[in-house]
Amino acid sequence: MKTQKIYNLVILDASGSMQSIYSQALTGVNETLATIRLAQEEHPELEQYVSLASFSAGEYFLNRIYSALPIAEARDITRKDYPLLGCTALYDAMGTCISELQQKVTHDDRVLVTIITDGYENASRTWNGKQVKSLVEELRQMGWTFTYIGADQDVERVAEEIGVQNSLRFSANAAETQAMFSFERSSRRKYYHKMKCMVDKPCESMVETNDYFADDEPEKR
Repeated sequence: MKTQKIYNLVILDASGSMQSIYSQALTGVNETLATIRLAQEEHPELEQYVSLASFSAGEYFLNRIYSALPIAEARDITRKDYPLLGCTALYDAMGTCISELQQKVTHDDRVLVTIITDGYENASRTWNGKQVKSLVEELRQMGWTFTYIGADQDVERVAEEIGVQNSLRFSANAAETQAMFSFERSSRRKYYHKMKCMVDKPCESMVETNDYFADDEPEKR
């Protein structure tokens, strides 16, 4: 049986402003982990790995929860795993997490990067937007898929600034956060189905497309 490794990287905002939707974010991430586990069970030819990190700002801005871990070994996270503090070092989080994963994958592996934040970049020290955009655009040409999910902001503009083609907006309240995670999981399942179809029939191009969120509309955006 042919197999395909899929690395799921989730970069989750842990700044103080996430407090208003903290419970929904924690539940949503665990439901996303459940979706990845189910995909592994349903499609054993897709070898699922997960990297999960939350970010804020300062010297210890990055909280690496999982790093390229087989999904079967990834338990649900708790409040202890996901503390909130500080500001939003988005560029540093993206640059660091993506670069670290880049060192672990091969050219034949597929990578799905999901960025979830309720605020704009305001605290990075090492990476800037231009550097992040260059890195993202390079990896998109190698088949990496990037999605940017932002609350109460111009997500298309922000996504464009960092080289991401697939974006989704939601409002930072309980109902819309729940709807956003539900919609993302639906899109994720379709992504896995697409990867399954490509195992036996590889497409000629691995370049990322901009249709990750295209097929459906969430209940509220």
